[in-house]
Amino acid sequence: MEPFSDLGETESPLTGSVSEPSYFISLPKNIASYSLTSQAILEELRVRHRRLEMHGSAEITPTLFLTLDSIPELLSKQVQLTEAHKTNVAIKEALKELAGLTEHNKEAVVYFYPFILQVDQKLIFRLSMISPQSKEKTDVVPFRRSCFKYSIDLVDSLLKNRSNRDLQLEEENPGSILLRSDQKGKVYFFPSKLSFESELESILRSSIEPFGPLPTKDFIIDVVTRGKETAKLVEVVPGYHFVLPNGSHHPEYSKHLAVQLDGLRQFAFPYLKRLAKENKYESFLEKLETMETKLPTKTEGLLNFTQPMVQEFTNLLGEFPFELFTSEDSLRVKNGIQESITILNKLSRFLTEQKKEDAEDELFSLIQQLSTKIEENTKNTLTLTKLNLYAEIKTLNINSELEKKRAIEKIVKTLSDTYGCLEMKDENFHVLFALDQKYLSKVEENTFKLAKTSADYRNELPILDQIRTVLKNRSDVSVDKEDLSKEIMEEENQNLPTNKKEPSISFSALQEKFHVPIGVFSFLTLASVVTVVSLLIGSLEYIPSGFFVSFILGLILGYLYRKDGKPKQNFEKPKLESPKENRSLNIAKVAESFIYPKKFNSIAEKVYDYKRLRNHIEDCVEDIKFQLSPSEKNKDSNKIVAEIEHAILQISVVIKIPEAIQLKNRSKELILSKSDFRTILFRTQLAEYYRKEASLYKSDRDQMDYIQFIIRELEFGYNKYLK
Repeated sequence: MEPFSDLGETESPLTGSVSEPSYFISLPKNIASYSLTSQAILEELRVRHRRLEMHGSAEITPTLFLTLDSIPELLSKQVQLTEAHKTNVAIKEALKELAGLTEHNKEAVVYFYPFILQVDQKLIFRLSMISPQSKEKTDVVPFRRSCFKYSIDLVDSLLKNRSNRDLQLEEENPGSILLRSDQKGKVYFFPSKLSFESELESILRSSIEPFGPLPTKDFIIDVVTRGKETAKLVEVVPGYHFVLPNGSHHPEYSKHLAVQLDGLRQFAFPYLKRLAKENKYESFLEKLETMETKLPTKTEGLLNFTQPMVQEFTNLLGEFPFELFTSEDSLRVKNGIQESITILNKLSRFLTEQKKEDAEDELFSLIQQLSTKIEENTKNTLTLTKLNLYAEIKTLNINSELEKKRAIEKIVKTLSDTYGCLEMKDENFHVLFALDQKYLSKVEENTFKLAKTSADYRNELPILDQIRTVLKNRSDVSVDKEDLSKEIMEEENQNLPTNKKEPSISFSALQEKFHVPIGVFSFLTLASVVTVVSLLIGSLEYIPSGFFVSFILGLILGYLYRKDGKPKQNFEKPKLESPKENRSLNIAKVAESFIYPKKFNSIAEKVYDYKRLRNHIEDCVEDIKFQLSPSEKNKDSNKIVAEIEHAILQISVVIKIPEAIQLKNRSKELILSKSDFRTILFRTQLAEYYRKEASLYKSDRDQMDYIQFIIRELEFGYNKYLK
């Protein structure tokens, strides 16, 4: 155990020690009571804030504030200060005075609030110091908001980076991290030491060394609030949060539970055994020693500790009569044990719920796989799909017979509500015959053909009859929908050219060999001219020969001006997909498996907004680039991220949330896979997910309006997104 040291703000958050942030700071009442170093810092703050006021900027920028790291350099230029007043020790004492942490000055006259900078891909913390000198009291809220607003994107990066890092535990006695001992060997227990708050506080303290500790609780509160808003943090108890990792959450719950169990064992058993022996609590001592043998000391065993055993352990510790002991030491032990028990019970309950949710998500994933199997098999083979349900649920790793039964019932009900199904079961088998009802008639026709040579397919004919009856009774509108639409299109295509029979001597065919209008017109014109000339010269003997010549010339002219039956060359360029469209399609195909994976822990992982989509693409961009062509791999990451985002949106559905019901901390749009969105099963399961979420917000009208809009769009308004 590491030695215990004065850490300043180390009180337990469960004992009510997290004080409300101070919203006002006052001018020093007696400036002479402060050290010369403190006075020099206050003077520098006054000058700095005076410059800000003269600057007249409406926007408060934290980089313009005085920061802790600049204090030593500023004081080194102060000629009125001795070298002793410029040392790190003097600065540290002065900062404690200004923060109100000394015996003679308990009221803060300087407000400390960190902000974050990114330098060389690293996050750097700077501690800003705020102490305006123009008013007796100054509201610090605008300064606090300004600093956090400046840092908010980097706070998101901090949480994101933390969610990608697994919690590493020692192989043995992992709870030692919660224990510390002072110089006299007295052991102190900090159950919340594993929390994100404690981790962030440790980061802040290392960034302000050697001048800390200094109060930064407001910043920690703001970061935790942001983490909860963005669903990156989960609250165990007030003051104890941890970062949700990517993927399944229950391993993280298990790790925290293991650390708490081991820490409580190491802290409680020595004290309670000593007190039980001193006060002759023989029965309790016997139970305690029995429990001690049951508790593993290695992390592997602690991770597999069951919920009933946790309950037995905490109940035993709760039996100890702490009320009979009033010493300061026994009170400290009591508070530490009770705090840890509270955390343990909450973690145990969360873990049980999380395992249940994980099991439901695995079952849903299996149902989706079976759904895809039914659709593809029906379309490709035009036969029934036979599902051996006992074999299918083996992937779920369910041991309880009752749970197996429930899983099979869920599979049968979900698939039967979506497709044409017939269940058959006996003591030794449980089978579901299923098909995509859009192809029912074709499946019947194909099975009938196959039945002529196969007894197995002959046995399936009555099953198909029963499935058709089931679909007819429920008035399923999808029956043969695919077949009918195709047949209608084929009939229309066939009927268009053959609707009217061509005559034996087609005028259009004659036009290709002889231009009738030109021939007739030429004949009539020349015959008329011959007739008129014959009448004028008074000799009718030329008329027959003139008519014959006119007829011959008409034939010649009609033949010369005939229509060319050869198809005219089309000089228009055929419409081809541009290389850019082809490239976008290729990128979408590669990226789809990363953005919309077939396997997932929760269906919520397949729902994005623009910001989350961009972040997820950035996380996967190197893996996606690896599968693209060599020319794409060499591109700048930012450019390829934008191209991937554009490509993914082409194969996605975007549900816009109306502005009237948008909420501050919730997505303004939902981005979903178009191929997933087409399936009834996906929309149904997603609607169920949001219904479960709605049950948590029954008293919040705004949240209910938001969620109910999404459910309505999934169940009734989906058609407009698929056009």
